[in-house]
Amino acid sequence: MTAAHAQPISAEQPTEPSLRAALLDRGFLSIQRITDDDDVAHIRRICDALLDRKAGYEEGQHFNLVGANDEDGPQLTQLLNPRTYAPELVRTRFYANALALARDLLGPEARLEFDHIIRKPAFDGAVTPWHQDEAFRDPAFDYANVSIWMPLQAVDENNGCMAFIPGTGDGEILPHRSPNGDGSVHALECYAGFDPAAAVACPIPAGGCTVHTGRTVHGAGANSSAVPRYAYILVFDLPKQARTTSRAFPWLEAKQTPQMVRQRAWSRSATGLAVRAARKIRRMIHPDL
Repeated sequence: MTAAHAQPISAEQPTEPSLRAALLDRGFLSIQRITDDDDVAHIRRICDALLDRKAGYEEGQHFNLVGANDEDGPQLTQLLNPRTYAPELVRTRFYANALALARDLLGPEARLEFDHIIRKPAFDGAVTPWHQDEAFRDPAFDYANVSIWMPLQAVDENNGCMAFIPGTGDGEILPHRSPNGDGSVHALECYAGFDPAAAVACPIPAGGCTVHTGRTVHGAGANSSAVPRYAYILVFDLPKQARTTSRAFPWLEAKQTPQMVRQRAWSRSATGLAVRAARKIRRMIHPDL
């Protein structure tokens, strides 16, 4: 993935309105520092422990994003909602700063929707296909959200920094499909309606972050470095709104992934029903969890 490089935006320099204006104009921000090195190291230790023990696997929360299974082919490990298994993640400086930033960008009602960890293995960590996050969602609703993507080591084009297509954040959802036409793969790829040559890469240090909206076309190159590439992502939103006009996302209709199978089986089991009920009660008391 070859791209121009972003002109960094410092979270400390522009006023809040200028950050919002830049996000609306380009669909993304590149911020050089959102937390300190000690906080990054603390989050990295948590992420390593969760991924090493495959937390959430039986629930369908831990899976290979770009392969038909978790063992063979290209690898890009994702864990959804890691704060469920490590509540200390919402007590980090990164979380506090990201929440404040999200409320600057979306308004004071912004809330955490979900979090996730992505790990690209060393040397052959897979490409993240171009996509829009909203393409994964229920097409009956409109969404207002931002993803705050923080690397746990410095990132550049050698290990898979984020890249964005400017100006796509305020457009429509473009055509997507399963990679190689394989509906058993969780990932989607956007294949029309944008110019990959216009991509802007965002190399940033550990403890920096990128921010993008749910409609901004984005992706990340392969990790060809000698160490794994980690990212911890917080997604904040406003309450979704029912659409007044209908739309369809046919690329979701053929999806049948191993992750989905595990998730359904666990959700219907006695253990799953009990755990989900307990978590619902916990989130009534602690909404961030």
